[in-house]
Amino acid sequence: MDEAMELDFAGALPGMDVGSTFDFDYDAFNCGAVEGTGNGMSPVAADASTTNTGSGADDGQEEERRRRCLKRKISNRESARRSRARRRQRAEDLERAAEALRAQRKTLAARRDAAAARALAVRLDNARLAAEACALRRRLGEAQRQAVLLLALARARLARAAAVGVAGAGGRAQVVTPQLAGGGSVPGMMTW
Repeated sequence: MDEAMELDFAGALPGMDVGSTFDFDYDAFNCGAVEGTGNGMSPVAADASTTNTGSGADDGQEEERRRRCLKRKISNRESARRSRARRRQRAEDLERAAEALRAQRKTLAARRDAAAARALAVRLDNARLAAEACALRRRLGEAQRQAVLLLALARARLARAAAVGVAGAGGRAQVVTPQLAGGGSVPGMMTW
C-alpha cells in the first residue's frame, strides 16, 4: 500500500491539493480534439463546419459538447481528489492503528519482562527455601538420632540405677532425670 501511495504522489508537492482549482481554457483542454485541427473539433466536425459556416445549431452543439466535456473533467478531478483524500485518510488511520499496536506491544513487553522477573525471583526464593528445608531436615534427622541415643542412654542409666537403687535402697525406686548433650534435662521421661 505504501508503494502505491508513493507512486501516486510522486509528482505532487507536499501540502499541495491537486485539483482544487479549475483554471483552464476551453481551447487547451478539448475533449476529443485532434492535433492539427486547431479548433478542438473532430476532423468530421471540422469538415462540416467549413461547408456550413453560418449555422448557429452547430455552434450550440459544439458549445454543449464542450460544456459536457468540461463538466466531466471537473467531475473526474473532483472524484480523483476525493479518492486521494480517502486514501490519505485510510493511510492515516492505518498509521494510527500501527502506532497503537506498537504502544500495546511495548506495554505487553514490559508486562512480560516484569512477569519474567517475578518468576525468576520466585524460582530463586523456592530454591533458597528448598535448600533451607533440606538443611532443616538434616538437622532434624541429626536431632532425632541424638534423641534416640539419649533415650537409649537414659534407659540404660535408669536400668542401671534401678538395679543399683533397688539393691541399695531396699526395693524403693528412685526418680532419675536423664541429661541431654547440651546440659538440659529431659523431664517426664521414664520415671520409676
